[in-house]
Amino acid sequence: MDHAKANEAQSSAETDRIIAEELERLLESPMFVRSPVLSRLLQFLVEHRLRGGRSAPKAYAIATEALGRSEDFDPAVDSYPRVMVGRLRTLLDRYYADTPWIHRLRVPQGSYEVVVQHRSAPPMRSSDDAAGGDDVKAAAAAGSPDRPVGGALRPSASGPAFGRWLVVLALLIVALSALWTLRGGPGRLFVGEPVPVPLIEISAPQAGNSPESRALARALDGKLRDGLRRFALVDLLSAKAPGAATPRTGDYRLDASLVRRIDGSSDITLVLNRVADQRTIWSQLLRVGDEDTPEYTGLEPAIAQIAGDYGVIVRDQVERQPDNFSAGYPCLAQFNRVRQLRNKASVKQVDSCLRATLRGNPRDSAALAALSLLRYGDWQPARGTAAGSEALTEARSLAERSYESSPNAAAGLFAMARAHFYAGNCAAGNAMGDAALALNRYDADMSGFLGLFKVSCAMMPEGEALLRRSLALDSSHPGVPAVTLAFILSQRGEQEEAQSILNHMPSPTNMEPQYMMVRSIVLARRGRLPEARAQWRQLLDYTRQPASAAPEVVVSRFVIAPVVVQRAAAALRESGVVPAPAAR
Repeated sequence: MDHAKANEAQSSAETDRIIAEELERLLESPMFVRSPVLSRLLQFLVEHRLRGGRSAPKAYAIATEALGRSEDFDPAVDSYPRVMVGRLRTLLDRYYADTPWIHRLRVPQGSYEVVVQHRSAPPMRSSDDAAGGDDVKAAAAAGSPDRPVGGALRPSASGPAFGRWLVVLALLIVALSALWTLRGGPGRLFVGEPVPVPLIEISAPQAGNSPESRALARALDGKLRDGLRRFALVDLLSAKAPGAATPRTGDYRLDASLVRRIDGSSDITLVLNRVADQRTIWSQLLRVGDEDTPEYTGLEPAIAQIAGDYGVIVRDQVERQPDNFSAGYPCLAQFNRVRQLRNKASVKQVDSCLRATLRGNPRDSAALAALSLLRYGDWQPARGTAAGSEALTEARSLAERSYESSPNAAAGLFAMARAHFYAGNCAAGNAMGDAALALNRYDADMSGFLGLFKVSCAMMPEGEALLRRSLALDSSHPGVPAVTLAFILSQRGEQEEAQSILNHMPSPTNMEPQYMMVRSIVLARRGRLPEARAQWRQLLDYTRQPASAAPEVVVSRFVIAPVVVQRAAAALRESGVVPAPAAR
């Protein structure tokens, strides 16, 4: 009897280990990253099981502790937990349909309990199965449920020794290939040592003893996690994985504190620390009104500041490692710097490291979207040539792949929106652009570029509103959207405001051709024609055009939309920057 109990305990421990490992894989998968509510629900059900819950959790506990419902929730009249668990079952089935598995997690119909399903049979741990144990593992690893279970497998015609030598040879080839890929040199990665993907931990506030304190702390923690998971360039890391002996450490840690005030409002302090040197690189104090508790909608701009394309973490990566073009996150950080100032050398490096990223993960939506935009940039100055046609075809294909990989994420949606705009399809571009912006409403970069697209589609009021919103969300790193806003204001005769925006453009944006063009127009309209023409000569040098080049030719070197090229050329002539063509 004691032997049976020991085997049962060992089997239970093994099952718990499998559940914890599967949970970690699921939460890190793109499918669950895009479903934060279902991720939190799955984590709650698993943690209940791992804590030794003798039965499945009740609907009330699921609603109030995992799904954010208030304490007056009544499961007798509200089926929300049952509906969400049903969606979780569907998501699990979708995940395992595309993922090879030996064992998987399942929530049986009519139950809220997480169980393990084995493809062939549960792991054999008793002494009776020792003789066939290794063969059973081999059969399971090969994904062959039709092979015998619990006994020795029949040797192949070539014999087991031959099979083992084939495995060793294959592993050796893989190892040599990996070493060749990671070495430096032409055609390889541009740094010798790849840098791990930066992960961010969230340190939730310490809750008080009251149920209200614990509920508020859980809600704040959930808001931060859900918000950060929306950004494709930031991977979220729990401070301690279920079943892990020690916490894992990320590159960054976000500490949150919550102080409830007498008037019902809350003071929330967010501090972003770099783990390597324990340095605080960003902090913010926000006051959230009682009406926004526990949704904490006021935190959304701060989350975007941390995790957006030009967010705090991206800037920190580039500043600390300015020459790091490794595959993965450092490569994407470098890509964002290229968007501020494009030059051939950095474009070549970023192109190489993005392709290395995609060799490791061909469905990386953020990398696909980045490479797509890079190829659109290659096409722009080479339009009408064979190289330009090749770049355009690949740019469109990469955008489609990005969207197919993550049709419900901002990266994929906006990649496809951009492809539609560049193809002149304003209706489709606006639909997808608006959908992407709805997911990341506080992303300054996305607001700005969607504003650019709308302006090029003659949707001036909507476009200007988005350009202003982009500048209001992040005035520290304004780019082409801010320059476009200055152009619109100048066209309306509001030269002082246009000049004010241009005066606050930092380097390297003030070296971009769009900036030079608009600044020359504003200077000319303010009566400073010699300065305006000097700025225009700098732009001619930048684009390698002769002094006699027509403004349409010059502007088309860095502007894609024909309507924008025509507007800019007309403004350059009207302001006197470029002499009007001689009358015939």
